[in-house]
Amino acid sequence: MKLPKPGPDVFNRVSFKNARDTYFGGAGVIIGKGKNARAHMHATLGIQEADAHTMDVVDAVRLARELEVDMVAVNSGRILTFDEGEIQAGYIVDFHGVRLTWMGEMIAEDVFGQMTGPAYIPALIYRLTKWTWKAGKKVHLLREPGGPTWVMQEYCKKVDPELTIDNLDQVGSKLKLPHGWKFETKVLTRDLVLDTTCCDGWASMLRDELQCTYQACGYDSDTSANFVP
Repeated sequence: MKLPKPGPDVFNRVSFKNARDTYFGGAGVIIGKGKNARAHMHATLGIQEADAHTMDVVDAVRLARELEVDMVAVNSGRILTFDEGEIQAGYIVDFHGVRLTWMGEMIAEDVFGQMTGPAYIPALIYRLTKWTWKAGKKVHLLREPGGPTWVMQEYCKKVDPELTIDNLDQVGSKLKLPHGWKFETKVLTRDLVLDTTCCDGWASMLRDELQCTYQACGYDSDTSANFVP
């Protein structure tokens, strides 16, 4: 089989509620090598329920051969921290029994950097997504001096198996933050919405050394956030 034509499909608007503390799986399909390599990103979000082991059935080497692409990078064990999500998604595929949808694109080098590289290095992803953290719920933030505020969108247990949705406020004490950075937990007084369809579709993201992932808001001329918490 070959990968369908990538890109958003106006007929596939995926939405999901009660997302906080739920697992999802993902797969980056890598096309090209070196600096020219790019990654088509896929996720189970709103398509199939997932747990910590959903992606274990995907044989990345065999799948790359079947798709006639250079590589497949499987992403598993990720747990959401926001409450509701919407994606202007693309085609839906079955990867060895797991249903996923196309949801964006990255430079492949950035994908590998986020998975295995040093912490606190930003990367860009193109995706038309809307993440909502509801009023009255907690958000976990990294504040970069003179820069953006980073909102935790997902965590995992691979580095620290003791992490739970209820003790994420303790993450800051476990991090070796860059000079001047601060970790903060806040209870929202109104909904926080990060909607990349309100800007140019690009989101800036990074991971800490516990492999928690954050999305930026309040940087440059970005208009994806309805406010900076």
